[in-house]
Amino acid sequence: MSTAVAVPIPSSAAPAQVAPAPAVTAGLPIVYGAMHLLVDLTTVTAITRAAGFAEGDVLGPFGLVLGYDLLAFGLQLPLGYVVDRLGALRGALLAGLMLSGVGLALVPHSAAATMVVAGVGNALFHLGAGALVLVGARGRAAPAGVFVAPGALGLGLGMALGRAADLPTWPLFLALAAAMVTAWRVRNPRAQNPLKFNDPAATTFIPNERAALWWTVLGLLLASVMVRSFVGFAGARGCPKSLVLLMGIPLAGFLGKTLGGLVSDRIGWLETSVGALLLSAPMIAFTGATPWGLLPGLVIFQATMPVTLTAAYLLMPRYPATAFGLPCLGLVVGALPTFFDDMGVYARALFLALILGSALACWLALRGLGIARGYRRIGQIAPAVDGLAGAD
Repeated sequence: MSTAVAVPIPSSAAPAQVAPAPAVTAGLPIVYGAMHLLVDLTTVTAITRAAGFAEGDVLGPFGLVLGYDLLAFGLQLPLGYVVDRLGALRGALLAGLMLSGVGLALVPHSAAATMVVAGVGNALFHLGAGALVLVGARGRAAPAGVFVAPGALGLGLGMALGRAADLPTWPLFLALAAAMVTAWRVRNPRAQNPLKFNDPAATTFIPNERAALWWTVLGLLLASVMVRSFVGFAGARGCPKSLVLLMGIPLAGFLGKTLGGLVSDRIGWLETSVGALLLSAPMIAFTGATPWGLLPGLVIFQATMPVTLTAAYLLMPRYPATAFGLPCLGLVVGALPTFFDDMGVYARALFLALILGSALACWLALRGLGIARGYRRIGQIAPAVDGLAGAD
């Protein structure tokens, strides 16, 4: 099936020819995904342990964790634009690995410094590695899921290791050093950033034609991301705290994101994303008070992540780090209400309405992008995007 993209680059300002990306090593998203697990494990361990020392600190444990989340996720949009302009995708990846280790080393010395360094390091790693995965994926959703999914495991393991103050952290430094060597030597999908500085048309990622549609599609994608973040964090508030829940939520995020991309590329983005949201809505809303109802619902619910992230990249293929940072901004905005228990936002009816609204937003965004039923790969969309991300 061949469909047209609704937001093409204007023909009057056609982009300069960009060489197709060289063949991508099949295991690259897995390699970067393993690093993702390590970085989240390291920085969450650091911030959890630093919070234990922050009782008398000005920020306090709550402020420390909140500040870290705002830096790690909120900074990704502005830093992503800078990384794209500099063409420093791999540089951001390496800097993120290094700063993650520095943040962990700062734990005994300064909680505030740990928060800043770990947060910035986490943001830079996500931007560099995530952008490289998006560029090398050639429009497929599965690589994004394979890369992002291990972060859920890293988050859960980091919280556990951070609370176990008697366990040593030196293995994390060795693992980070090995990751830096690997990142330096691994074959990247494209050595040069897709942005061409000598092309006036590349100075903005907003097309002159149909700009309103472009912004609408972007807003709908971000709305879907914010709902996923809110429900993902708040959905478990009705469940009694248990070991099953603590272990199950990270595992649900990992499975949902991994399988979501694979299934989307197999049967279609619209079918998988909208279907997953509609199927998960009653499970989370009506059986979410027990882990046996909530966790399967969260697995299905998280399946939309690879599609929304890759769709954001298709809107701005010359700015992969910016495209990765935008949904992360949606994540932190959606998660913010869950930090405050007294806001009264955990009604199950609200979950049902939000998820159904997210399904509609996802459907409208994908249709606005020109994606029809059965869409599975980059070869099915317009040559303007196809040429930037590589042809099959």
